[in-house]
Amino acid sequence: MIARKIITLPSLSPTHTSARIVRLLVPSGTAVSEYQPVMTLRCSPDLIADPADRRTPGHQPTMLLECMEEGRLRWNDGVAPCEAGGKWLKVGDVLGEIVDEDDCDADEEWKWQAYLHEEDEGK
Repeated sequence: MIARKIITLPSLSPTHTSARIVRLLVPSGTAVSEYQPVMTLRCSPDLIADPADRRTPGHQPTMLLECMEEGRLRWNDGVAPCEAGGKWLKVGDVLGEIVDEDDCDADEEWKWQAYLHEEDEGK
């Protein structure tokens, strides 16, 4: 049996509403494992974070997301980083899936971890 984990734009805090993809760290069709970073996001200013991490009230924090699933990752058509024309996405928007042919769990949303991340200015 094949299990599919649906990749959605996660809610990173109770008030978080949207984000833009800064970088896809894993190409579509790649096998991923637990704790593997898969993307960076620029989050809307409504993301609740430690006040010490905010530069201004309108600061848009960048977050690194790690996958907590194993399988083959497939991004949906049109999922693109902001420098490639990517747009603001709403929390819950479907970005792709992770397919695990060795797992017999029912289809469900993916599990993830997120961390504050500073993008290198030179990239």
